[in-house]
Amino acid sequence: MKYLLFYIISLLSLTACIREDLPAGSFALEEGGVLPEFSISNPYGTVSNKDLENKSTLIIFFSTTCSDCRKAFPDISALYNVYKDDPSVCVLLIARDETEEQVTAYFREHQYDMKFFADPDRKVYSLFADSAIPRVFLAGKDGTIILTQTEKVDTEEIKAAISKQRAQTSFVTCALLSHPRMMLPLQFTGPLFFAPAG
Repeated sequence: MKYLLFYIISLLSLTACIREDLPAGSFALEEGGVLPEFSISNPYGTVSNKDLENKSTLIIFFSTTCSDCRKAFPDISALYNVYKDDPSVCVLLIARDETEEQVTAYFREHQYDMKFFADPDRKVYSLFADSAIPRVFLAGKDGTIILTQTEKVDTEEIKAAISKQRAQTSFVTCALLSHPRMMLPLQFTGPLFFAPAG
C-alpha cells in the first residue's frame, strides 16, 4: 500500500508541470490576440517588443523540471537551430520559475546550446498565461498571435505557420509591386552598368 501511494504521488508530481490546478477564469493569450508589451534580459542583452517589429516571433515557455518540457527539448533545440540565424524570425526561449544558473546547469549537462531568458518570478509569463507549460506563442510580423500550443511543441505545425506567414508577406509585397497604381517611377542617379576605362 505504501508503494502504491508513493507511485501515485510520483505520477501527480510529473504531470503537475502541465496540468496545474486551473482557477476559475484561468488566463492565456489566444490566436488573434496581440503580443503584450514586455521586456526581458539575459547576459547577451535585452529584448522588448520594439526588437520584434517586422519579425515572426516564436516564444516558448519551459521549465527544466517539467517532464513534458524535457521530452520537448530535442524539438525545441531543432527549432532554435533552424531559426537562430534567420533575421526574419526571433526565437525567445523563456524559463519559467527558474534562475539562469539552474537552466544553464541543465543545458550543460544535456548538451543543449541555446540562448534563453530566465523568468524566475513569472513577470513575463504572467502576461501570456497563468498556468501550464510548455507553452508556445507564434506571432506574425504585426505582433498578432497566429499560433498557440499548450503542453506540446509541434515543430511541423510551427514551421508550417512560419512558412505560411512568409508566403503571405511575399504575396502582399509582390502584389503591391505589380499593381499598376502602386508602380512608382524609378530615378537613376548613376550609370546602369560599368565599362572598363581605357
